[in-house]
Amino acid sequence: MKHVIEVFDRRTEDLLLTVDVPGSRREALRTLMSWQQPEDEFDGHDLSPEQIKVLEDWTGKSLLGANHIVQLVCTE
Repeated sequence: MKHVIEVFDRRTEDLLLTVDVPGSRREALRTLMSWQQPEDEFDGHDLSPEQIKVLEDWTGKSLLGANHIVQLVCTE
């Protein structure tokens, strides 16, 4: 299973950026997202600014912009 952060333009909804969440952060990601059931990991999630900040620290990528929608998805 692989989790990916997708960043979209708020106006056009074009995909701007895709960033892999490091596999080594799987347990920390479960805590960050407050997942209660195993199937929660497979759903798409809109991310809060606080969650985005943590993911920026983990990935070293700038994700949040005034015109961005940031989501977490499971690709596998």
